[in-house]
Amino acid sequence: MLLSWMLSDSWLMHVPARLADIIVMSVTVWLASRWCQTRQRSYRRALLVSVLNAALGAGLFALFVWVRDTGALPWRGPLWLPEMFLLLQTAVVLVLVLTFYHGNGWRSLSTALTAVVLTGALEAGIIAGLSLVVPHAAGA
Repeated sequence: MLLSWMLSDSWLMHVPARLADIIVMSVTVWLASRWCQTRQRSYRRALLVSVLNAALGAGLFALFVWVRDTGALPWRGPLWLPEMFLLLQTAVVLVLVLTFYHGNGWRSLSTALTAVVLTGALEAGIIAGLSLVVPHAAGA
């Protein structure tokens, strides 16, 4: 989710970033459903959750780009938009997972939380790896 924001400086980069986001999210939701032993453990369901998340996230990204470009909220700091985007996108993921895995009771909540934590950890690792590799790539 954060990677798609960071890589989406333009709409040309937004599509590949969203495709990467779909792949990462579908794998993490599928792994979370397996680990939490839900009744619906198919990859197809996790992919559907991820595709809906990407579609809603694209709309959310368009709204935030509009806010950024028009200066509709000029009193906010520069990190306010990515923070709010990440917060709202996380809420969207939680709601989608809870909706699609609703028949599992508490396991659906644990699946949703596990998927968000796995995604955050994976993206933090990728961002940390890129921050270590990219500055040294220019000198090579």
